[in-house]
Amino acid sequence: MNANTKADLYTRWHAKAVAFGIFLNILLIVPLLFFPAEFLSFVGAPTDKLIWPRFAAILLIIISVFYIPAIIDLKRYRVIAWLAIFPSRCFGFTFFSIAVFVYDQPMAFLLGVLIDGSVAVITLYFLSRVSTAEYEENPYIDASQERAVRKGVYIAGFSFLGLIILGFCAWLILLKPVPQHDSKDPVWIFNHGSIGNEDVQGIPYWIWRVLPKIFPEHLPGNQDGYSALGFYWAAGAELPVGFTKKTLGVIPRVSFNCALCHQGSYRLEGQHKSTLVTAGAGNRVDPQKYQLFLIKAGQDPKFEAGRIMTEIKAIYDMPWWEEILYRFLLIPLTKNGLQGQSKTFAWMMDKPEWGIGRIDPFNPVKFNQLQLPVDQTIGNSDMMPLWAMNQVVNRKDKVYALHWDGLNTDLHEVVVAGGIGDGMTAVTYQRIAKRIERVTDFIRLQQPPRSPFKTDLPETDQYHVDAVRVDTGKTLYNKHCADCHDAGGSRYRTVIPVLEVNTDRHRLDMWTMAARDRYMNYESDQGNWNFKHWQHQDGYVAVELTGLWLRGPYLHNGSVPTLKDLLKPVSERPKAYCRESDTVDPVNGGFLTGAEGKPCDGFYFDTAAPGNGNGGHEYGVDLSDEDKAALLSYLKTL
Repeated sequence: MNANTKADLYTRWHAKAVAFGIFLNILLIVPLLFFPAEFLSFVGAPTDKLIWPRFAAILLIIISVFYIPAIIDLKRYRVIAWLAIFPSRCFGFTFFSIAVFVYDQPMAFLLGVLIDGSVAVITLYFLSRVSTAEYEENPYIDASQERAVRKGVYIAGFSFLGLIILGFCAWLILLKPVPQHDSKDPVWIFNHGSIGNEDVQGIPYWIWRVLPKIFPEHLPGNQDGYSALGFYWAAGAELPVGFTKKTLGVIPRVSFNCALCHQGSYRLEGQHKSTLVTAGAGNRVDPQKYQLFLIKAGQDPKFEAGRIMTEIKAIYDMPWWEEILYRFLLIPLTKNGLQGQSKTFAWMMDKPEWGIGRIDPFNPVKFNQLQLPVDQTIGNSDMMPLWAMNQVVNRKDKVYALHWDGLNTDLHEVVVAGGIGDGMTAVTYQRIAKRIERVTDFIRLQQPPRSPFKTDLPETDQYHVDAVRVDTGKTLYNKHCADCHDAGGSRYRTVIPVLEVNTDRHRLDMWTMAARDRYMNYESDQGNWNFKHWQHQDGYVAVELTGLWLRGPYLHNGSVPTLKDLLKPVSERPKAYCRESDTVDPVNGGFLTGAEGKPCDGFYFDTAAPGNGNGGHEYGVDLSDEDKAALLSYLKTL
């Protein structure tokens, strides 16, 4: 080849472009290999796993060496020159683009987009010009093989580019996270703030809205609203408490957060409207029935685009483009996803019903996130209120146990684990980490409403308690109860051995050592969670009695309906009761239960069912009737 030909000129420029790309690689290799922590910190990337940036540097060295033959002899190593563009540089461009725009990695990764993208374009231009010039300068040479290779590379390259564009458009329309309204109201954040599970658990908003209208037969009492499941839905509110609305792409999706379970309500006798108790015990909600409702709706033949769109258009004037998305994409995908939930939760069909105000909190995590084999354990428990946690965190003098069985001692880990159990991922956690901290701060400081039981009420008022009895009850409480349940007690927030407290142990057996070990190392290869405080205990935590009047029914599994029943020997406690009301019981403490002999419209709690045992905690049962009455008077004021 004449040294002055166009082909030779473009060959030299191609070599310079490839060499320049190698030089840019070296600028990344040196700091990643020898100063990874300083370099990652400078560009704002995580610095906890330095072995991976060093590995990336070594891989980049190997790739750079691979480029060199095309610089030395382009004609002989033409295939390597093409491979250096497709897939090498194009793959790097795609990888770093997805990392930034899909997975919210630091903007510093755009450096990889810039380097690989620019070098790919420049080298592709000069390589194409070389091939064209060669054929123009010597039209008699057999260039068919070159043209075939070039044509194949072009087809593959443009197909690859088309897929990238198509995928990027799909991401913009369906998956791009749009920041949720960042309210400064901590109550709103707790009740409706996203925990980053919409891409996993989210249902397109308008489909979610009309499901109860189309499938009322799958809701308790054949009602047509989510309030049938006990969720508190204020008049005029867009969503019930415990549900979030977040837009992914252009489609708003509904999912749930911690408040789905940790929301309480009460009515004083004679009142018709319930009062919301934020972060309270979920005494009326039924999360299992909600899950079953979604599964049954997805399996119902009426779940089809025509029927759903008719209901949606009756309440929302949907634009034509959104209707196309819903009709041909979102409705089929949602149906398929809900049907898949039947397999995910098939394990709970053979276990006792959770019932109103209860949940099996960790078996779903064991079988799904932790990928442990399905077992026969039962974790059914009442949903704890999240009040006044400030006295159990940030203490240097004592470590306090959390959850019913003390399986963790760190409030931050408990909140994060709750998000993981509800579908939060490592990627979404990076977006909402500050919100999780705000939720943690909120439950540290949140207090329950004051008890309606007062000594200064008229004696005719049903919430009046006698001052003398309350004083006597306080003395009895300090003598018999405070050591375990008062913040100054020696056993407060410690684990009382199950052999001592003697309550139903199914909840303990559910949390296995295998689960503890798996959670301690959950996604540890990604360095995402760094859990340190999971443990396995063989007893139940002596919790505080703050807001005791709103904590009914009692014991960890809700097996004792009232405070008065809790002061009775096990043999005298109700063997069954109807759990359906959030009306405060002014006589016995707790909430009113269904009348004996009347059909139960709520959850018929049978203490003979596995996990529902009402035995144990026989503290104070030997007191005289007068002392019990005095202690009960004081407990109702807490």
